[in-house]
Amino acid sequence: MISKDDVLKISRLARLELNESELDKFQRHLAGILQYVEQLNEIDTDEIPPTSHAISDLKSRYQEGSTDSTLSQKEVLENAKEKSDGYIVTKGVL
Repeated sequence: MISKDDVLKISRLARLELNESELDKFQRHLAGILQYVEQLNEIDTDEIPPTSHAISDLKSRYQEGSTDSTLSQKEVLENAKEKSDGYIVTKGVL
């Protein structure tokens, strides 16, 4: 079981201020998580081959890019409301 001191240390590292009831609640939740991790550690995986992905037939969702038909800088600037020194001027973002 995880101690209250351990929970306090974790809460300080996470910059969380916990009251007494929250401390008890987190202690129970963390104990449950650690118990589950222990169960996972007990699973025999010796016969399971290592994989880099659980799904082996992953394909890219993105299309191949193409640069066949791009606008020239001149064409882009012709459509800009405001421009300066070859750049499009926009309102500040930040």
